[in-house]
Amino acid sequence: MSDYSLVGKCGLYCGACTIYRAEKDDQDWRNRLASKFNCSSEQVKCNGCGSLTSACWGNGCKIVVCLRAKGHGFCYECDEFKANNCEKFSGVADRYAKIGNVDLRANLTMIQNGEVEKWLNQSEKRFSCKSCGKPTVVGSKSCHHCNVEL
Repeated sequence: MSDYSLVGKCGLYCGACTIYRAEKDDQDWRNRLASKFNCSSEQVKCNGCGSLTSACWGNGCKIVVCLRAKGHGFCYECDEFKANNCEKFSGVADRYAKIGNVDLRANLTMIQNGEVEKWLNQSEKRFSCKSCGKPTVVGSKSCHHCNVEL
């Protein structure tokens, strides 16, 4: 059974998010991120978009904030997204396309079409190290568990 909390509101697989992985996998990494973002390591945490709490990093995400304000659960529900003129989504989508060859629009299409389980399974496989089998981060050049090149 897949973890539906990892279904990103923008189409990102939350299981491959740096904040999510650092909290789950590596306290030193979490501490380095806290230093980078000038916050406490306890603030570097997220349960994934499907299980956001007020303490989650993703709670302040500009996409999440926008969707809440509009009363939507996912970007595909928004008229700006449908018209392909949402600057917030485009910025995030362009960044993930560049760093990890991730197509957020295609991911959202699968989610919208009820293919969530299939998409989650594909994403989990895609963002797993071929050497050690553990989860990796979108855009990472090497596995943060075993240091093997991805």
